[in-house]
Amino acid sequence: MKKLTASFLAVTTFLAASALQAQTPAPASFMLCMACHGMDGKGMGAGTPTPMAPPLAGSKLAGFGDGEVMASIVFTGIEKQDTKFVGIMAPLGPAMTDAQMAEAMTFVRSSFGNSAPAVTAEQIKAWREKYNGKPMQKRADLEAKLK
Repeated sequence: MKKLTASFLAVTTFLAASALQAQTPAPASFMLCMACHGMDGKGMGAGTPTPMAPPLAGSKLAGFGDGEVMASIVFTGIEKQDTKFVGIMAPLGPAMTDAQMAEAMTFVRSSFGNSAPAVTAEQIKAWREKYNGKPMQKRADLEAKLK
């Protein structure tokens, strides 16, 4: 099953990346996000009625404040506490440089109907130091930070 899921993600990412590059000015750093959240930011299906991941389009977590909440999710990952989505979001910090993460986050925060401020590599560096190695977060705890 793991091989099937990995193959599905690889093929889906390749096809979606090709389509995305042809349609939008998305940065290459967004391709990692797109594997689960989709090229349109609406969340990818997983071959089941249950989506792979929540939409980034209109996301309160992605668009909140200066980006620290979103960065904390990228660095620690997030547990799925309900059955609305498949699996978990693994920590992605090691997969991107500070500049790549700032670029991807800025793209998400200013695309798909979102209109949050840009994130800098300097901010990412500080947040990486703060959140690296911390336990995976729960969505309810993150949403509490938005209040």
